[in-house]
Amino acid sequence: MKRIVCEKPLRFNTHEVPVPVRGEREALLRITRIGICGTDLHAYQGNQPFFSYPRVLGHELSGEIVEIDDNEYGLNESDQVVIM
Repeated sequence: MKRIVCEKPLRFNTHEVPVPVRGEREALLRITRIGICGTDLHAYQGNQPFFSYPRVLGHELSGEIVEIDDNEYGLNESDQVVIM
């Protein structure tokens, strides 16, 4: 899978990384959309003094469940989800 990383202010790079292994009571998701907010823009511009680099930006996510065990929430594979 591909990951986009802000290597340093004003510079992005893509990296090929392994697909994560799902643990017990976890779901494996395929991310389909990522929102970029003002904090991410400031990080890209180098205006977030408490951020370190390299850094993966974007923390408003949506996607679909690829793998999940039976669960008390009624979530199933192929369900669309939002991560907050």
